[in-house]
This record gives sequence, C-alpha cells and structure tokens, in this order.
Amino acid sequence: MMEQYHYRVLIVSLSEKFNSEIGSLMQESFSADKVDCVSSAGGARRRLLENTYDFIIVNAPLRDEFGSRLCMDASVSSGTVAAMFTATEVHEEIVHKVTPHGVFVIRKPAAKQTVAQSFSLLVSARERLRAVEKKAGKAESKLDEIKVVNRAKWLLIDNEDMSEAQAHKHIEKAAMDSGITKKQAAQIIIENYS
Repeated sequence: MMEQYHYRVLIVSLSEKFNSEIGSLMQESFSADKVDCVSSAGGARRRLLENTYDFIIVNAPLRDEFGSRLCMDASVSSGTVAAMFTATEVHEEIVHKVTPHGVFVIRKPAAKQTVAQSFSLLVSARERLRAVEKKAGKAESKLDEIKVVNRAKWLLIDNEDMSEAQAHKHIEKAAMDSGITKKQAAQIIIENYS
C-alpha cells in the first residue's frame, strides 16, 4: 500500500480568483494540507526561507518580476516542484527557458481538467524527488557510519597493534555483544581514546 503524503503548496499570484480556484483544485486533487498565497516574488522568497513547500505555483507575470527566475530558483535549490501558468503569447519562450531547470509550464487559460492532469504530473514529480531524497539520506547516513567506523579502526590499529581486519572484527563483536550498531560501538571506542 502506498504511503499517503500531505503536501504544502505556495501559490504566487496577483489574482485572488486564481488563488482560490487553484487552491481548491489542489485540495480536491490531492492532500494539500497547507496552501499559502502571496502576490509577489519577494513575498514568495521570504516564505521559501521560512517554510518548506512541496509545490510552488506561479501565475505569471507577477508584480515585481515575471516569475520564471523564482520558479527556477525554487526548483533547483530544494525539493520543491515548480509550475508556472503563462499566457499563450510567451508560452513557448518560457518553456525553453525554464524546462531545463525542472519547471512545469501550463498555458493559460487552461481547462479545469487540464490543470488537474497537470497537478497529477506535479505529484508524480514530487514523489520521484522524495524517493531520491530518501535514497540520498540513506547514502549519507551510511557514509557517516563508514567514517566513524574507520576512525575507530585506525585508533585500534594505532593503539592496540591490531590489523585492519582484527579492528573491524573487534568493532563488530563489540556491537553484537552490546546489542548496538557498529557506529555506536565505534563511537564508544573513539570516546575511550579521546
């Protein structure tokens, strides 16, 4: 069974009607727990510094900038999936500019069904990012464990005249005997020699 996630959304638009319709549609389409709305890129950047969002939806143009730079920055610097609504006249130009940065572009006006389908794609992209983030976190944790265990092994090699294989076995045995992880056993060894 797939885990049910709840999403945080930031809508950036000058139009209250857009905010209301898109916010409602996002809550209907998937579990949007929190939908925040701001009217400027500056306001959006402040919110992005204060909060983590799964999605940022920009109704271009904005008061203080068009919105493409905001979307590119949000999509590159975090796990946020960015989408822009643009007028037909500039749609192709914006697609070429922002798509390489992972930003989705939706032509406006757009039918409700088209927008709902687009949101489905946004959710797929966010879940893919979540999987990558999870994998990266595991790899980072494993790398941290390896560093700590290696440091403990070198302390045992230097101070107890053990070979690397003996030091490794010593750490594994200490972990097993104490019912703790190898990293925890290694940290105890490091503390003993500090």
